[in-house]
Parts: sequence; structure tokens; C-alpha cells
Amino acid sequence: MKEQSIYQKQWLSLAIILLLAVSINTLVIYYSFPDYAGSSLLLITNGLLILSLLTLHWLGQSLLKKAESKTASLLLENQPSPNIFPLLSSVIQRHNDSLQQDINKIKSLNSELEHKALQDNLTSLQNRSAFRKHLTEFLQQENQSEQACLCLIRSTELTSINHQRGRVAGDQYLQAIAEIVQYVGHRFSTEYIYRLSSSDYAILIKNITPSIAPMLGKELKQLFDNFQLQMSMDSAANTGITFLRPGQLPEQALSRADLALAKAQTSVVNGWYVQELDADDAFQGESHWRQAIQFIIESRNVTFNGQAIQPLNMAVNNYIQIIPRFIGQKQQTLPTETVYAMAMRHGIMSKLEELVVENMLQQHKLHSENIARWGLNLSVNALFNSSFMIWLERILLREQEIAPNLVFEIDEEILDCHLAASIRMFEMLRRVGSRSCISKFGRGMGSFRLYRELRPDYIKLDSALIDTIERDSASQQFIRMIVEISHRMGCVVIAEGVENMSQRETLERMYIDGIQGQLVSKVIQL
Repeated sequence: MKEQSIYQKQWLSLAIILLLAVSINTLVIYYSFPDYAGSSLLLITNGLLILSLLTLHWLGQSLLKKAESKTASLLLENQPSPNIFPLLSSVIQRHNDSLQQDINKIKSLNSELEHKALQDNLTSLQNRSAFRKHLTEFLQQENQSEQACLCLIRSTELTSINHQRGRVAGDQYLQAIAEIVQYVGHRFSTEYIYRLSSSDYAILIKNITPSIAPMLGKELKQLFDNFQLQMSMDSAANTGITFLRPGQLPEQALSRADLALAKAQTSVVNGWYVQELDADDAFQGESHWRQAIQFIIESRNVTFNGQAIQPLNMAVNNYIQIIPRFIGQKQQTLPTETVYAMAMRHGIMSKLEELVVENMLQQHKLHSENIARWGLNLSVNALFNSSFMIWLERILLREQEIAPNLVFEIDEEILDCHLAASIRMFEMLRRVGSRSCISKFGRGMGSFRLYRELRPDYIKLDSALIDTIERDSASQQFIRMIVEISHRMGCVVIAEGVENMSQRETLERMYIDGIQGQLVSKVIQL
């Protein structure tokens, strides 16, 4: 049943009061004045009574409506008056105070969540979303005369460190780079410091002059050089710098910064470069990389580092993983992963990979006294490019003395994408007498299907399995299963990313054939 309003209830109350008043007045007049005069008096008194009650009701309802209207107006202004309805005003005030406290809590929580959403978990710097927000705000502001400096920093050794020293060392490397970037940012009085991706950082410095850029680049290079020496790495990071003004498109600024970064990566170790003008081609940074890779191919500027795998089983031959290093025009080492990515993008990966294999065969001849097997990781291009596979088979058949001492590694994720091509590759390696290896093995039970089809000579367990092996019983059981099946099939099991003695001892108890990582062997130049 619909609840009646207070005004409807007033009319109902008035009707009841009128009925009672008229009834009582009629009875009093009837018994007091039973004659004709009493009838006239009854009509007059009842009329006056009804008129008075109606007048009082109208006045009371008018006052109530005015009070309601004024109270509503004061509530809209959030200023309830205690003089109109004291009890109601007191309740409203308490409710307002409680509501304000809840609003303040929500604002504080929202501010905290927004801060976390715009913060990188590993380094505590602002993240890519914050960078995009601040860059857009600066480019859209009205003050067209203000100039800012955008500095992109790329940590070039992350993939190598993750692979050779483990993910913990990779995280420590990223945190160290972040500390250097943050220190330099604060030196130049800016709080706009970001981590854009796994290996990229940015510094945005507002209201500066162009003379700041060389100072910024030199200071970053000096700190990166010192860090490189401390960590015994080929390089630490490169820096690309550009300038931007309000009214420009974000794509323009980022394209200039990308080109500056590409030129820095192909200049000197830990180098920096300032790109002030827009490039004619939006993809000139990639074109610059194509020219750098073409120079590597034409000049055959490839050297090799190696990381030995320590055998835990005396029946296993020693095995060294070969890591190519590419040398630029200024005799600086270029980041391997970037070189491979750009070669893949420009369709010259086959030529680059052929160069690596040819130079590796030549290097192996120079180390003929070394009886260790050499292992080289092949890219996805090698698996899907039929012409490269034919070329590789021919050169290995020609080098029959060296072929049995070579192990070709391919990541499990790549092999699983195209089983037919994977089988063809592994059968070709068996025909020429070389060994095969599935690297980063152990993504799940589906790994055994790939294992059964390919029957590799080696498998290298993914370092993600090794990270938690001391406390994760599921990983231990999974590795025991892999080891048992592999030993029955004559396959050698190697664990990657071994970083501490506890991991090594656990793996030894599982009868792993070999271990690889910074704990047992550092990367050396061949």
C-alpha cells in the first residue's frame, strides 16, 4: 500500500476532527436548546466551527509547506538551519559529518589506487600510463613557448642477463638502471621519471634550454659506464634525447626519440644522441637499424662469447653455449636481441643467421683442441625458412668433422607452433650428425607430446621451473618426471638459470645431467 504524504494525513485528521466537533456541538445544542432557536444556533455554531478549523488547517499547511521549501533550499546549499526543525537539523548535520568522513576515505583510497595504477611494481617509478597522461597534458597546454626535453633510456642487456645469470639478476639489473635514471632525473629537478616497458625508461624535463641535453647525455653515459664495469657486462644502456613543444603530436616526439635511441645504440657503448628535427620518414629509426645490420653482414663483424654447462653426470660430454656479439661501424658491441628483432622485421634474418653459423664454424676450427660441443640458439626464422634449412644442411654436410660437435637449440614455444616444420628440422640435424636441443622446456604436460615427436639429444629446463624448485613440490615432481623419461630415452637434461647452491643441491638429488648459470660458469669471450 502506497504511503500517504503528511499533507494527505493532515486532511484526514481534519475530517475526523470536524466530524467529532460537529457531532459534539450538535449533541450539546440539541439537549440545551430543543426548540427552533436551538436549530438556528446549531447551524451557526457548526458553520463557524467548520470555517475556523478549515482556516487553521490552511494556515498550518501553508506554514509547513514554507518550512519544507526553506529546509530543502538550505539542504541544497548544505546549510541546514537549526531554528526551523532543531531535531531534524541535528540529525542531518550528523549525517552530513558521517557522509563527509566517508567521502574523505573514498577520496584517499581512490588517490592511493590511482597512485598504484600509475606506478611500476618493480622499480616504484611511474609507469607507461602515467607517461602517456603527462606527455599528452604537456603537448595540449596553451603555453606554446615552453620547451621540454624527452629522454628515452633502453637497458640493452636484460635478455642476456636473464638467460645467462637468471631472472633475479635481471630484476637487480633493472632496479640498478632505475636508480641511475632516478638519480639523474632528480639532479635535473624533475619528478617525471618513468619505466615504460621491461627494458625502457623515460625522463621528461619541462622548461629547459637545449644546452641541457649534452649534460644529461654525458652524465647518464658516465654512470652507465661505471655500472658496466662493476657488473662485467658488454654494455649497460643507451640514451636517446629530443625536444618537444605544446601543439606537437605525441607520435612526432616519440618518433624523434626512437630515432635518437637507434643512433645511440649504433654509436658507442652506452652512447647517447640528440635528435632535434623531425625525420622525413616516420620509420627512419628502423631504416637506421637496417643500414647497421647490412654493415654487419657485409663486414662480417661477428664475435662470440661462450658459457660452459657444467656436467653433473660423468658420462655427459662438456657443452658450451655460444652467444653471438655483433660489432657496429665504430667497433662497438650492438645489443644482440635488438639486432635480431630488426633483422627479422626487415626480412634479412636469414642472411644474418647464415653469417653467424659460418663464423661459428670458422671459430670452431681455431679451437680444434677443444673437445667440448658448441651450442647455438636458432631463431623462429630458421624453423620456417625452407631455404635457410636447405643451406644449413648443405654446409653441415660439407663440414662433417665439425657437425657432430654442434648442438642447435630452439625454444619449445617456437617448436610447438609448427610441429611439421620442427620434425623436419630435427630429422635434418640427425641426418648430418649434429645434435638437437629443446630450450626453455617444461611449460606443462603438453611438453611431453613435443618431446615424444622430436626426440631431441638435449633438453634445457626453463629457468622459471628452477626459480621456485626449493619450495615448490609440484615443480620438483615435474622435473623428476622429465629426468626419468629422458634417461630412458637417452636424452641429456640440463637446468638453466641456476643461481644458488640450494638450487644446485636440489637438482643434484634429482640426477640432473648438467647445470648452467652464473653460479657455475661466467660468460667468456672465445
